[in-house]
Amino acid sequence: MLLLLPLSIGAQKIEISVQGNWAEIPAQQTQSELKPGWKIVDYQMKSRLTHYLTGGHATQLSDGNRPMFRVTPGSDEVLIDYALIRLKAKKYYRKLPRPQLIENIYTRLEPKFFDIKAESDSFICQPREPLPAGEYILVHLAQPPIGQLSDLLVYPFCVAKE
Repeated sequence: MLLLLPLSIGAQKIEISVQGNWAEIPAQQTQSELKPGWKIVDYQMKSRLTHYLTGGHATQLSDGNRPMFRVTPGSDEVLIDYALIRLKAKKYYRKLPRPQLIENIYTRLEPKFFDIKAESDSFICQPREPLPAGEYILVHLAQPPIGQLSDLLVYPFCVAKE
């Protein structure tokens, strides 16, 4: 038990403001599916990788369309490596628009797009522009991939229609 303590001290934490209180957004691992294309002389062509999250909606709902986040980066992380990505929502799942994390359209948590205040070891971040209603994730762009299909650890939330 004591061996796990040093690993958890530098862990990241993402919270969202809900009715004036901070609610932690639980981390969720994406699930991946590799859809094979066709084979030409032992070469696999046009295979597609899809990263998705189960469920039609995130369990964490934001207050309004300018949610306020409290990000506590891990010991080897910086705030600018975090990004906001809008997901494509289907009836029973949500998915990243592109297979590779870096190929997706994302907004980094930086002063150009967010109002940022430092608070001890955390940062309070709020988007300068209202977010359209939909499903979103906060993700650490520099994280190592998980498993063979490069799953990601993400923090999902939902912005409801006004």
